[in-house]
Amino acid sequence: MFFKRSSVVLTAILLIMLQLTGFFTNPVSAASLKNAAMITVLDANGKTILPHTVMEIKDGETAFDVLKEATTKNNVKFEYTTDPKFGANVTQIGDVKPEYSKDSTYWGFIVNGSMAQVGVSSYKVNNGDDLLLKVVSYPEKTISAKVSAKDAKGNPIIPEMDVKVVDGSNAYDALVQAASQKKLPLSVSVDSSYFEFVQNIGNTKLAEGDYWTTAINGSSLQSSLSTNILKNGDSVELKIDNYLSPPDTNTDNGSGANNSGSTEDTKPPSVTKQQVATAVKSSASFILKNGGNDEFEIIGLKKSGQKVPTTYLDNIKKTLKENDGTFRNVTEYERLAIGVSAAGGNAENIGGYNLIEKIYSNDRMTNQGTNGVIYALLALDSKHYSVPSSAKWTREKLVNYLLDHQLKSGGWSLVGDNASVDITSMALAALAPYKGQENVKAAINKAVNWISSVQDKNGGFSSDINGGDASETTAQVIIGLSSVGVDPTDKLFTKSGVNLIQHLMSFQQKDGGFAHIASDYESNLIASTQALLGLTAYQQYLSGKGSIYQFAGNQVSTAPTDNKPSSSTKETSDKNTTNLTKDVSDKNITKSTKQPTEGQLLPNTATNNYNVLLLGVILLIIGSAIYLYYRKQKAA
Repeated sequence: MFFKRSSVVLTAILLIMLQLTGFFTNPVSAASLKNAAMITVLDANGKTILPHTVMEIKDGETAFDVLKEATTKNNVKFEYTTDPKFGANVTQIGDVKPEYSKDSTYWGFIVNGSMAQVGVSSYKVNNGDDLLLKVVSYPEKTISAKVSAKDAKGNPIIPEMDVKVVDGSNAYDALVQAASQKKLPLSVSVDSSYFEFVQNIGNTKLAEGDYWTTAINGSSLQSSLSTNILKNGDSVELKIDNYLSPPDTNTDNGSGANNSGSTEDTKPPSVTKQQVATAVKSSASFILKNGGNDEFEIIGLKKSGQKVPTTYLDNIKKTLKENDGTFRNVTEYERLAIGVSAAGGNAENIGGYNLIEKIYSNDRMTNQGTNGVIYALLALDSKHYSVPSSAKWTREKLVNYLLDHQLKSGGWSLVGDNASVDITSMALAALAPYKGQENVKAAINKAVNWISSVQDKNGGFSSDINGGDASETTAQVIIGLSSVGVDPTDKLFTKSGVNLIQHLMSFQQKDGGFAHIASDYESNLIASTQALLGLTAYQQYLSGKGSIYQFAGNQVSTAPTDNKPSSSTKETSDKNTTNLTKDVSDKNITKSTKQPTEGQLLPNTATNNYNVLLLGVILLIIGSAIYLYYRKQKAA
């Protein structure tokens, strides 16, 4: 993933010296590892003991070495015995200690979905390996999954085929097994924050901009394959897609603005309330014509005053019945709960299923990084649903988790230490009902200033992972800011005379929809849905009607205030923050120190460029020493 460099201009000498000292990292990925593997530990029921973790490995390291390092780093208890002939024998991980003499269970050692033929101390780990230790009994339970991969023209690279993996394995394991059976080389890179990236399958020719997309059962993944544990019968699908190369965001087009997003050299005109209302109506019509079944489409339609399709709740009940009310990821419950609330239903009893209970009692809350926590708060607060004080995930725990995982920059990431504009904006929306809390208010202010600091000169947010300046990101920022009562047209979010609303409107097409990238020149359903949500959120802000994710009375006010967010990014700066109103849910939420090890963030291995700028010219003399010091600290 590429990240925008700081806008601070350094002299040529300073740039050269910093490059020599190694402070500026490869822009491809600040946490990319040359040689790494992944490891997870599960009990007999599939419950996480050691969360899915990336470990950097050295040549010749064994699985035992990796396991020992990973448990130490995650503060997980690890016990073993050593046999001179057979090597290490794992006896206990965490609180789990299987006893073969009693119930015939033992620690199974699985590599890339298949039972290893040697012990943990004999297996030499390779780059890209996915290691799993799980309590099993003989014969080990396996599941079947389908795997397929297609090139850009739809030609099969891996024709759909069945593979068997040990129960508890993930989608990446199934891909590795399929590639192995087809004798196809599998090229992957491993990142300490985002796990594995599939670079190529076989010797497939990749054009400029080509990349492999991933899906399970037809649903595109928003996380890596290895973070998705498989169920029997799942279908893992990969295909090549292509994105347009983003324009150079640092090139001046002669008018003082860069060329990102819009191809026009002139500034977009100011936008009136009537124009926003017209755009809302036309985008809602586009969605009704082309979609109307997705939960976020339902939210946009509801909040824009449109009629929600009468079949929506019936379809949800049917989906729940077909799946016996059970889904792999907590975000699936959360998404459905928000949709049900938007459609006027009760997420505590929809077709006899209690989605809210499935959320606050979920053992996999943090398996998808901060996404699960963010959408849990949005779902619980969508209709102020009750949460027992004894719940595994109360509102207090969810809020504290987000506060604990806010990065020093002020942003939030899905996982790891690279802040995401989209995730940060979503976190703002989730924290909005709690903005009366002083610690939440400080976190919001810090996040608002960080978003402003990374906004492009054209008013948008360019990202290579989005293929350039995506309208969805601008819309997401508008939603987050509007939720916490910050004006998206404020000067803090006006760059080169262009504010967020103007920039988003520049993506609208003649058919009423919105393009993903301005240069696409055609409407995209997802982009149109996100734009509808963003513009509706702005309308809610102007009228003080609260968050677009709330569908009950007593909503948190988002009315405009005279106070503006501070331009300072200091965590303790509260004097100039937007006026934050009283919390409507949990009271006296205090910032906790850390959550349990389940879902714990991976260790930071990336260099922080902002620290480099703060150190300034001093690094000309002592740069190398400081660099080595921090690397040792982060590796500890």
